[in-house]
Amino acid sequence: MQLSDEQRLIRDEVARFLDASGGLGPARAAADGAGAGDLWARFAGDLGMAAALVPEAQGGLGLGMVEACLIARELGQRLAPLPFGVVAEAALVLRQVAQGPLRDDLLGRIARGAVIAVVADGDRLALRGDSLDGTLVAAAAAEGFLLCRADGLWWIDGAETRVIPLAMLDATRPAVRLHLDATPALSLGDVPNLAPARARARLIDAAEALGAARGAFDLTREYIAGRVQFGRSIASFQAVKHRVAALYARLVSAGAMLSGLAAAIDAGMDAPLAEAESDAALAQAVEVLDLAAAEAIQLHGGVGFTWEYPPHLFFKRAQAVRQKAGQPQPLFTGLGRRVAAGALPVIQPPGKASAFRAEVADWLAMHLTGRFAPLVGRGGAGDGEALPELRKDWERELAAGGWIGLGLPRDLGGRGLNVAEQVIFNEEYARAGGPGRMGHIGEGLVAPTLAAFGTKGQQARHLPGILSGSTFWAQGYSEPGAGSDLAAVRTRARQDPSGDWRVTGQKIWTSLAHLSDWIFVLARGEEGSVGRKGLVFLLLPLDQPGIEIRPIRQMNGGAEFNEVFFDGARAASDDLVGGVGQGWQVAMALLGFERGISTLGQQLGFARELAALARRLPSGRPDLDAALGRAWAGLRAMRYGALETLDALERGASGPEGLTWKYEWSNWHRALGELALDILGADGLALADDPDVAALQQMAMFSRAETIYGGTNEVQLNIIAEQGLGMPREPRGGA
Repeated sequence: MQLSDEQRLIRDEVARFLDASGGLGPARAAADGAGAGDLWARFAGDLGMAAALVPEAQGGLGLGMVEACLIARELGQRLAPLPFGVVAEAALVLRQVAQGPLRDDLLGRIARGAVIAVVADGDRLALRGDSLDGTLVAAAAAEGFLLCRADGLWWIDGAETRVIPLAMLDATRPAVRLHLDATPALSLGDVPNLAPARARARLIDAAEALGAARGAFDLTREYIAGRVQFGRSIASFQAVKHRVAALYARLVSAGAMLSGLAAAIDAGMDAPLAEAESDAALAQAVEVLDLAAAEAIQLHGGVGFTWEYPPHLFFKRAQAVRQKAGQPQPLFTGLGRRVAAGALPVIQPPGKASAFRAEVADWLAMHLTGRFAPLVGRGGAGDGEALPELRKDWERELAAGGWIGLGLPRDLGGRGLNVAEQVIFNEEYARAGGPGRMGHIGEGLVAPTLAAFGTKGQQARHLPGILSGSTFWAQGYSEPGAGSDLAAVRTRARQDPSGDWRVTGQKIWTSLAHLSDWIFVLARGEEGSVGRKGLVFLLLPLDQPGIEIRPIRQMNGGAEFNEVFFDGARAASDDLVGGVGQGWQVAMALLGFERGISTLGQQLGFARELAALARRLPSGRPDLDAALGRAWAGLRAMRYGALETLDALERGASGPEGLTWKYEWSNWHRALGELALDILGADGLALADDPDVAALQQMAMFSRAETIYGGTNEVQLNIIAEQGLGMPREPRGGA
C-alpha cells in the first residue's frame, strides 16, 4: 500500500522518537524492574500520539486506522512499554458513545495525555446505585477505567479505588487488579454497538504484534549474518535460510492483511466483514509473532536463552499477546463456522458500483450462456484439459468483446486500462464463473514481454494473434536436468547461415503444449556458456518438423503437462527477443509478469473452491471449522497482497515482498486440497460421478504439484533468502 506523505511523516517521527529513546532499551529497563520513566509523558504529550484516534473536535488528531497501525507497528518493533493500544481502544469506545460533556471531557484528557484510560469488562462487578463493588483485572495501570456492562458504560476514576500492580511475565505489559468498594461510577449511557470499535482495537493489537514479529525477525537476521560456524556464516546454511525465508513470507502475508484491512476500514468497509477480517488479522499476527519469537531463540542458539540477549523479551511479549488476544485456533474456528453458515462472503463482494463494473458484469451475463454455458466454472486446477476447443472459441468471443489485452498500451492494440479497471474485470470474470483462460500465457506473459523487449516487427507479427484469441502459447523453460534451476538449461540454439536459429534439446512440464500454436524457449545460444550467461529467448511455431510433443500423465489421470523435444527446430532470426546473452533478463522479466493482474482471477477461482467446501462442511468437527476459517483468512491475505504487489509494480516500486507470493499461494492451495479430502471423507475415496465432487478431487490431486512447478518450495525459499533478503549463497564446489 502506498503511504501518503503525511502517513510516512507520522511513521518516521514515531520511529525517530523511539530510537532516540533507546530502541529496545526501555523494554530491557522494564524487564529489570526500572520502569519506563517519563517515556509515556513524552510520547503522549510532547509527540502528541495519545491524540491519534481522538476526533479533532475534542482536541485530537483525528487519524485513521492506517496511521494508528503504523504507530503500533513501530512501537511493537521496539517492544516499547507504552499503553498506546489500551488508550487507543478507550478512544475508539468513547467515539461510539453519544455526545455528552463527560465523553467530550474524557476524549480531551486522553488527547492531552492527561489520562490513561483502559477499557475493561465490568459485568462481574455489583452496581449499587451510582457505585460499584468487586474485583477485576485491567490491562494496564491507569488514571481511569471504562467499564462495559450490560446495563451501560461506566467511568471510574483510578484515584477512587485500590489498584494493585501485578508482576507480569512480560514486564513491558503491566496489569493491575482493581478492588472496588462502593467506588463512585459515572454513567456514559447505554452501551453502544461496540463491535466496530473493538474490531479496530483488535487491528491495533495485531499491528503491534506484527511489529514485534518484525523486530524479532530483524534481530535474528542481524545475528545470523555475523555468526560464524564451521568456518562460514550460518546465514549461508540452506537450513537456516529456509527458516528465515519462510518466516519472512509469513510476515509479508500478515502485513498485507493488516495494511489492506486498515485502508479498507478507513474507506468505509462493511462493518461485519471488517469485524471478521480483524479477527483473521489478529490470529495471523499472533501466530507469526509466536513463530518469530521462537525462531529468534532457536537461531541465536545458546545465547538466545540468556538474559543478556533480547530474544527472551520478544518471547515474553508473544505470550502476553496470545493471552490478551486469545488463541488463534478458536478465532479461526469461529470464522470457519461463519463462513459455513453463509455469514461471511467467500467470493470477494462487488466493489464500488461503477459503469465499468456494470459493463463487465452485463457482458459476461449475456455471453457466458448458450453454447458457452458448459464452460462456467471449468478449466481450473486439475481441469486444464476441459473442453479445449470450446474454450478457444471463448477466447475469440472475449476478443470480439474487447476483453483481451486490457492492460496492454493502446498503441500496441490493447485497451490501456489502469490496474483498478483490470482488477474489476478479473473480479467480475471470476464471479461469473468464467472458465480457465486458454490464452493466459499469451496475454499475461508473452504480450507484456514483447511490449517491454520486443521489436516493432515482433510486436506486429505476434500481438494481433494474441489479441484476437486465435494464437495460443506454451512456455518452454523447465528441462529434465534443470527443473527449477533455469540457469542450468542445456537446450542449444545455434544460428545457421541464413541467420535463423536451430534448436536442439528438451523441455518438460509445458502446460497445454499439445493445444498451443507457439512456444517461447529459453536456450543456450553461446557455445561453452554456463549459468545465466549466453542465453537466448526464442519464439518458435510448434507446428513444424523437428518438434515432437508427448503428453505426461499426471497423478490425477490427466495429461495437461507435456514434454517437448526439439531436433533442429527452426526459429526465425527475427524471433529472437532481446539480444544474444539477454535471455536471462527477458526470462526473469516474464516471470515478473506472472505476478500480475491474473493472480486476482486465480484467487477468485480459489474462492469458488473454498465456497464449495464450505457448503459441504460437516457439523460437529471443530478441527474442520478451524481449517476452513484459516483458509478463508489466508485467501483474504492473498487478495490484499496481490493488490499491494500490483500497486507497487504500477509505481515501479516493487520490493522483495513480491518474491513470496508464489510460495504463499501454492502452499495455501495445497492445504485447501488436503482440506477437501478431509471434508469429503470416505466419500472422497470413490471416483465421483457428481461433477462438483470430481472437481474437488481433481483439485486435491493437482494442487500437490503447485509447490513444485514454477519453482519448488525449496527453490522459492532460496530466491526469497538470497535475492530478497540478501543472505549469502551456500558455497559450492568445495569453496
